[in-house]
Amino acid sequence: MSDAEPFLAELFQAHRRGLAGAVRSVLGPEADTTELLQDAFLNCWRAWQRGTRPNDPVAWIFVVTFHAATDARRKRQRRPAHHPLDEERTVSPTLHATPSHALEQREAVAEAQAAVARLAEPEQRVFLLKVAGDLTYEAVAEALAIPVGTAKTRMRRALMQLRQTLGVAITKENLR
Repeated sequence: MSDAEPFLAELFQAHRRGLAGAVRSVLGPEADTTELLQDAFLNCWRAWQRGTRPNDPVAWIFVVTFHAATDARRKRQRRPAHHPLDEERTVSPTLHATPSHALEQREAVAEAQAAVARLAEPEQRVFLLKVAGDLTYEAVAEALAIPVGTAKTRMRRALMQLRQTLGVAITKENLR
């Protein structure tokens, strides 16, 4: 076991929910997040072994995971159509919720994930790094090798598109 493995394993574990959310946003609720996160971890570990030392390791693992999800989506698009897995497996149930409330929650989550999946890839990357990765605009910009202003513009476009798609009113306070 190398020195990179515990460090990377702790990072992946600490950000597992955000990484899984990012994967589902790219691949949909039927995504096998466990397998994809394992692939992303392996890609990070190999890069670390080759000497990669990112300034912001959290942003880096989100970018690597996003690339793995994007690659998986491209591979899936080249394959013949298949039946999706049961969506209930990928959405965590709420405790003490009525069945109708739980169904409404699953539908809302699926609708939001579909809306994120429909974003243009540049906006989707910024949105997922900012929201799922909980990164600053500076960290997002560095991870994607773009100016901070571009990251902010892409985030604003993503938010406006999501608000329009999901029917949320746009106010100046929402854009901050």
